[in-house]
Amino acid sequence: MPMRQLEVALIGAGLIARFHLDAWIGAGAAVRIYSDDGRSADLAREFGVTAVGSLAEALDGADVVDICTPTGTHREIALAAIGKGVGVVCEKPLAATTAEAEEIVDASERAGVRLYPAHDVRFAPAYARLHELVASGRVGAGAVARFRFSAYHPRPWTGQMSAQSGGILTDQMLHGVDLAYWIFGEVKRVYACYQGDIATPAPEGAVATGTAILTHANGAISQVVSRWTATPKPPVRVTFDVSGTGGTVRYDSEWPQDVRVADGDAGSFGYAGKSVFATEMREFAQAFAGGPEPRLGARDALAAVRITQAAAESAWTGRAVELPVKGTA
Repeated sequence: MPMRQLEVALIGAGLIARFHLDAWIGAGAAVRIYSDDGRSADLAREFGVTAVGSLAEALDGADVVDICTPTGTHREIALAAIGKGVGVVCEKPLAATTAEAEEIVDASERAGVRLYPAHDVRFAPAYARLHELVASGRVGAGAVARFRFSAYHPRPWTGQMSAQSGGILTDQMLHGVDLAYWIFGEVKRVYACYQGDIATPAPEGAVATGTAILTHANGAISQVVSRWTATPKPPVRVTFDVSGTGGTVRYDSEWPQDVRVADGDAGSFGYAGKSVFATEMREFAQAFAGGPEPRLGARDALAAVRITQAAAESAWTGRAVELPVKGTA
């Protein structure tokens, strides 16, 4: 028998909501949109879906809520959905603080409600292949990694961040932190620093940069570098270098050729493929319909928030921050 069409309540009508909407439609979902900024009607009209007038109306009868709103609103929307038994997809970061992220995850687990963070970079073919190579042992032991993310960042709520809240360290840096955590496992120590004004997009002719060094429980070391650029060209650039006793894997989104591999037999792989959002929402849709679980879940979202919050604390205090590791006191 054919499966019932998934009903998705998309909250927000900005750029990320547009990407998510297109991906949900491609996954065969029925979508209704709500946004309190007056933009949902135009977006709904453009994509041929329905706009509704309140969060309550959006959640009524929905199978899933997809939260694409500023970070400070995530907790309220997620808890409202969980209270109604509605599954949750949430754009990164899951919450503004570790305490709020824990509250959301605990509520979802108590209610038996699925909660998936939209960490879209995990769904890029290059990073998925890197995960496979490391997990299979082909990169070898003693891994040292560098993940770099550079992007133009015009979002209006970014300017509301304070330096003490972390700014770039708790927002854009989450992409690299999540990848490092996914590929190398738990993080036990974080040291971070920044240059420029980490709380706002860079002024013309300047950049804001955050750097974090992550020490993983398995001994791997990751460096995550994030930059907010002053111009939108290119809008996004991502790179990685990962080395171990078995070889080195390198990737740059600006390369016109396959990923390069040196001093080992890890093999090469390309970065072209479907939209990361299309792949992501299709995995989520299959899971909500009773299929296999996607490649990340609620506890991954919580781990990413904990690590980025530790990075903000480290940058603010100038000291490394220790994180608890499973199985230790």
